[in-house]
Amino acid sequence: MSISAIGGSQDFSRTQGPGKRPRPMIDGSYVEKKIETEKKAPYSFMADEQGYIQYHGVTFFCDDENQVISLGDISDPKQVLTIPLEDGGCLKVNRANIGDLSHAISMFTPGDVRRILSAIAQDAHCTQKINEMEEMEDTAVNEAVSETEEE
Repeated sequence: MSISAIGGSQDFSRTQGPGKRPRPMIDGSYVEKKIETEKKAPYSFMADEQGYIQYHGVTFFCDDENQVISLGDISDPKQVLTIPLEDGGCLKVNRANIGDLSHAISMFTPGDVRRILSAIAQDAHCTQKINEMEEMEDTAVNEAVSETEEE
């Protein structure tokens, strides 16, 4: 059965399968409507409808708008490692969730694994240096206070 409309006709006699709605046929080919948000976050092809990736018991969130995949609470930037990924976008990980990241490291490509491990090592090194500087500062202050008390 053909139904004429302004601009041409559409054949609604074909269906996608048993119990499915008819698909319009235009110029002899079927038109498929895909309404899907564009996925831009790294690894978003693994995400469910809400944007979550479950991998080996670890839950990541895909933020397609900002091209970010995140692990843990990323609301405090001081507690977050931001790691640029090989194919664009980045991984944001709360420092408290580094152990969780190790459980899911096989989810990432070898290039991204190198980037992640390098960023973690660099962060650990910087944290160690900051702690050493704070310790030296505390020692210097304590020595100055002791000298002042002795006078």
